[in-house]
Amino acid sequence: MVDWSYLDNESGDELWLAFHGYGQEAEIMLHFTQTLRPNARILSFDLPLHGETVINKKRSISASDVGELLVFAMQETGAKKCSLVGFSLGGKMVLKMVEMAPVKIDRFLLIAPDGLKVNPLYWFVTNTIIGQLLFEFVIDYPQPFLGTSRLLAKLGLMDKKVDQFVTAQLGTRAKREKVLKTWITFKNITPSIDQVPKCIWRYKIRPILVFGKRDRVIHPKLAKKLSGENCKTAEVIILDTGHNLTTKEIALNLKNQLNFD
Repeated sequence: MVDWSYLDNESGDELWLAFHGYGQEAEIMLHFTQTLRPNARILSFDLPLHGETVINKKRSISASDVGELLVFAMQETGAKKCSLVGFSLGGKMVLKMVEMAPVKIDRFLLIAPDGLKVNPLYWFVTNTIIGQLLFEFVIDYPQPFLGTSRLLAKLGLMDKKVDQFVTAQLGTRAKREKVLKTWITFKNITPSIDQVPKCIWRYKIRPILVFGKRDRVIHPKLAKKLSGENCKTAEVIILDTGHNLTTKEIALNLKNQLNFD
């Protein structure tokens, strides 16, 4: 069972469910979505291990947890359909909801979303005992891993921003432990990227994908996973920025570019 914490602006002429990224909390996506859709009712959720959402007696959330959250939101608001917005890790929640209950989804906005591709390291750590043991070794003895990352960046074999991201996320023991816990928590809700486009087409869902041109965490080329080579199945917007895509300025930019009618 998951005890979801969320913020609700309590009024609006359409319902949006919002999901933040790793290391954030519900308030960020509430403000972002209010700027983007000022006349909407918004329920912005804390993801597990973030904010005040609590996972009771379990290490991982399941597809049924995601489905139950969608049912709760619809019952709480009395809405027949809703729209979704998710940034980074929150994009995984959005994609899973689209896969599970497409008939309830009007449109969805993915911002540099996780879930479009399964990282081999992520799969290895979350699905094998050896992978978890190796990551736990990195938690205790991080210097060989972090030192290798710095060396690769200095040699030009890895982007310096990737090294900076790795150092920022794994620089302390607490941060390393949180990464492992979060990876394990979300491992069972990886969406089927073969199934999601079929749901979009069959139920006439309107998807919008937003990426940062200079993002080294979630690369813009992943848009093709949903939009196709010619962007026929989704609207794709590439902004001249990095991974920080949940600012008020970005929301205002998107508001001016997007047609929600």
